[in-house]
Amino acid sequence: MVASLNNETIIEFHQLLQDKLFLKNIQSCNTKEELNYYIKPKEKLIALHDRFIKYGTNKATSFIIIDIDNRKRKTLQAYEKEVHYKLNNYEPSWISKTDKGFHVGFILESPLWLNDETKKKQAEEIKKDLTLLLDADIAGSHRLLGYWRNPLTHESIINTKVHNIEKLQEIATEQYFESFSLFDEPSVNNTKYQNRTKNKQELSKSNWEQIDKTGFIKGNRNNFLFTKIIGMLYNGIITNEQVHKTIQNINRNELDQKEINAIANSILKYNIQKNTKDSNLEKKVKGIYSNDLWKNQIHNYKKNNKTEFARQKIGQKISTAKIIQSTIEKLIKGYLQTYINHEPFINKNIEKNTSVKKRTIQRYRNERHLEETIKVEAFKRYLQGLAPKDVMANDTPIKNIVNLAIKGLEFHYEKTSKVFKFKIDVDSKLIFYEMVGDLGDVAA
Repeated sequence: MVASLNNETIIEFHQLLQDKLFLKNIQSCNTKEELNYYIKPKEKLIALHDRFIKYGTNKATSFIIIDIDNRKRKTLQAYEKEVHYKLNNYEPSWISKTDKGFHVGFILESPLWLNDETKKKQAEEIKKDLTLLLDADIAGSHRLLGYWRNPLTHESIINTKVHNIEKLQEIATEQYFESFSLFDEPSVNNTKYQNRTKNKQELSKSNWEQIDKTGFIKGNRNNFLFTKIIGMLYNGIITNEQVHKTIQNINRNELDQKEINAIANSILKYNIQKNTKDSNLEKKVKGIYSNDLWKNQIHNYKKNNKTEFARQKIGQKISTAKIIQSTIEKLIKGYLQTYINHEPFINKNIEKNTSVKKRTIQRYRNERHLEETIKVEAFKRYLQGLAPKDVMANDTPIKNIVNLAIKGLEFHYEKTSKVFKFKIDVDSKLIFYEMVGDLGDVAA
């Protein structure tokens, strides 16, 4: 059933599942009806021939699985392209076709221990972001434990890639920003925020009957209400205090009150109006960089009858650059403290001396190739600390290191076919400028 893969990959994936399903005997079955009753565990090698598998135990799991419904007309290959687009070419461990849609699975490189509240909450947030990002079903996607399809017994695209939970959270969070803006790809059937102007007019009249309820069908009602209300909150159409009432008005008694409360509580956890990165990002774009955007004629516009949120796109890039700048500052301080402590420069010590996670340290070393540059700056500061006051020059600004890190960060404004890049100016302010030829000419 596995799509277009050689036997070696399938064998490796089979072994990977064996390793990550901790118990010798696991629960499995072949029909959904069996899920309504107790399922007796069976030997793992036998269970891996069944269609449904229980992933994880009450103590731990190594899987993040997202359930996408109402895509049964889309082919596996077409949906793979959609997933890669939404995740910015970040590949899951598998994508399986189901009766109504797809399952997207991520195998974690290390077990997620459920008694570790920090890690558990981190995984739950990843699931929420991926649910929004992939327009997935809430009930099937938000839980950490349960039964999902076995990719080995379904039409699937698989690989043996395992995932670091910090990296997965970074991808989910960064692309969650983009999920509010990247609607210009015709192949991506994302209807979260269509007809915004129409919805605003309808809501101002409190005319709930006229709201477009396409997709509010059995099997997708929870997901429809979740994404619809998230869109209204994000656009300022309603407030957090109006979430319950809004869901009830749209629902019209089709779902019971218990389900309505569960949907509302899930939405309110995002606290979109007060504390989400999206609302903060909006303030940045419309505040600090508003004049620069207007100067470069970067405005929202429509493409293929969908709004192209160009300002939010460039805002996300600005946010990424700010994160890079902050991380470099932390790393310099961490390396400096490592010099002061006379410790070897290993991940454990650097992680201890700063708030930067091990995976991020590795990325700045192996992918951005900035470790030596950061160490030089840290050593310079170390020597300054040893020397008498005023003997040595002040700290070298870190803008040169930051500019190296954000060198490849760019934004393509499709309406005018212009490309903008980012850098730190002489006043240590982040600016973006239009590329002209190979050199670029500062335009903001």
